[in-house]
Amino acid sequence: MMKDIVKIGLASIGLVLMTMQGYGQEKYAVTGKISGWPTETVYLVRQGNYPGVDSVQTQDGSFAFKGTIAGPTVAYLITAKKGGVAKFLYVEPGDITVQGAFSSLQDVDVQGSPSYKDYLALKKGHEEINTKAAQYTLQIEESEDDEEIQALNNSIANLRETGVKFSQEFIKSHPQSAVSLAELKSLTDVLENAALVALFKGLNEQVRTSPEGLFIGENLKYMGTDVRPLESN
Repeated sequence: MMKDIVKIGLASIGLVLMTMQGYGQEKYAVTGKISGWPTETVYLVRQGNYPGVDSVQTQDGSFAFKGTIAGPTVAYLITAKKGGVAKFLYVEPGDITVQGAFSSLQDVDVQGSPSYKDYLALKKGHEEINTKAAQYTLQIEESEDDEEIQALNNSIANLRETGVKFSQEFIKSHPQSAVSLAELKSLTDVLENAALVALFKGLNEQVRTSPEGLFIGENLKYMGTDVRPLESN
């Protein structure tokens, strides 16, 4: 899963521009204020489906970005071009507001973004599973009973399966969400090809025909635990 706060540099971001012919453009706005913002500039970096970089000057952490976009794409609000601290969000058609404090950047509130709402729901589910796994791991470290350790290891294995099932159910119940497409990619080393194909076909047309969706669709035959892994360029 993606983290709310990451340190990234714009120079390290691969902004590979994809063709957007055939995709309707709709207006978006990302406005708000993050009090305590430490730099004079706020950068909005879009990645994924519709990459791009924009920036505005700020004195009190206020910012306003406007433009057009064909659909949801992952993005970051970043403090600096190099070594900047970033807040993860989605940019998509509509009015998105961001409010909070830089001192608790991970808790900054994002409203008006259905994709970000989906992301939070997915993140919460995975965090609950991971928290249980961490508790079992701690118990293993403290235990000297072989049978107890084996039982705890079995519980962790069961939680992994639970996590995979949770991901699958999320994708099935959110066929319209760009978050489901990203989650499907995370399962390519876990599920067999037939299961991945079924999940992909269950997504709606807008998601499947996004630039990222088209790429996955074209390479789907290479994905899965029972086929040759997709080679990265």
